[in-house]
Formats: sequence, structure tokens, C-alpha cells
Amino acid sequence: MLCISKKTEYSLIALAHMSENSDEVASAREISRANGLPQALLMNILKNLQNHGLLQSTRGINGGYRIARDLNSVSLYELIAMVDCTGHSAEGDCGCLEHVQSIGGDFDLNRAADSHGPVQALQFTLVRFLKNVSVADLVLPGRRIDVPIEFLQFKENPKDRRHTHAHRTE
Repeated sequence: MLCISKKTEYSLIALAHMSENSDEVASAREISRANGLPQALLMNILKNLQNHGLLQSTRGINGGYRIARDLNSVSLYELIAMVDCTGHSAEGDCGCLEHVQSIGGDFDLNRAADSHGPVQALQFTLVRFLKNVSVADLVLPGRRIDVPIEFLQFKENPKDRRHTHAHRTE
């Protein structure tokens, strides 16, 4: 099964939260509490997204973050590159996005040449898919890609008697 990192998952949750409340700034504490995310890690993720120009921050007692770019223009592949970036330069000058702009992106031709045909095809297809899915398709209300109901398993939450869902494992 293909998995995304927790940092990418948390960034998508935070961007969805900010999209739903686009008229206001959202603090890391607010996003963390509302979504049950670890605040320290979320603060690092949001700061990284701000350094790459995806978020704008406001300082002060009522400070927080808001989305600074059109999420239609940001691919999931680009978001993953931002979140996993280890560079320490402001405004995207760290170079982590340069490979995203190239045609092959992360499709390493030297590594692919050592792989078998099916693995090459899979690698190329996954990179192409990640580049074709916009962040807006995943986080904007009314635009989210729906998961078919038959792939969700509902279970009752005994604390508040609300129903929650979890992905079915088969």
C-alpha cells in the first residue's frame, strides 16, 4: 500500500482547516486542538509551508496562518516536496522544488534503469499521478475527492455517541 508521511497528512488536514475558515487566520494551537494533531510538529510544518510561500503568517496575540497561494496551482507532489524539505532558506530558495518543475520530477532515470519494467512503469505512474492531483482537490470544501462509502467502515464513538469512520482494511 502506498503511504504518505504523517507530515504530509498533517499539512493536508491543516490546509483543509484553513480552507474551511478562509476569512480568518488560524493558529497552530487552534488547528492542533480542532483536529487532534501534535502541536509542536504542526508548528514546524506550518512554518515550513510559510517559508515556501504557501502560507502567510501574522504575528501577535491574534496571529496565525492563512493560505497565501491558489491551491489549484499546487500539486500534491509539490506539497510533499515542501513538507519533506530540509532546506533552511526563506521563500523557496532552498532548491527542494527544482526537481518538481522538471518533466520527470522525482523519476530518477539512473535508478529506473536498474529496475525492471513494471517497477519503472509504477514509479512513473505514481509521480505523474501526484503531479496531476492539486491540493485544492483534496482540501477545498465542495471540491474534495470523495471516498466511496463502501470503502469506509463506520464505528460508534462511545465517548460522545457520534459515529466516526475508519478505512476498511481488506
